[in-house]
Amino acid sequence: MDIKAMMVAKATELAEQQADGIREAFLEYLKSDEFEIMIAEGMDKAINIPFVKDEKEAPIFRDVADLIQNLLAMIISGAKLGK
Repeated sequence: MDIKAMMVAKATELAEQQADGIREAFLEYLKSDEFEIMIAEGMDKAINIPFVKDEKEAPIFRDVADLIQNLLAMIISGAKLGK
């Protein structure tokens, strides 16, 4: 194996390790309460459910945000770059 091929192989290995690290950090953020609250607050500002008080809407939006979080985490964790 020549030096160029060795360097390309090592660079590829390091890039894959870095991508895995970024994916793990992103998954941690996706699963965080901070992200869930951000989604829930965004929905609360954008959507008004008729005949439902704001105090009752908040838990509904938190539940939907939790569902969105779980779906995104499943999609991201199942995705592998280049595989």
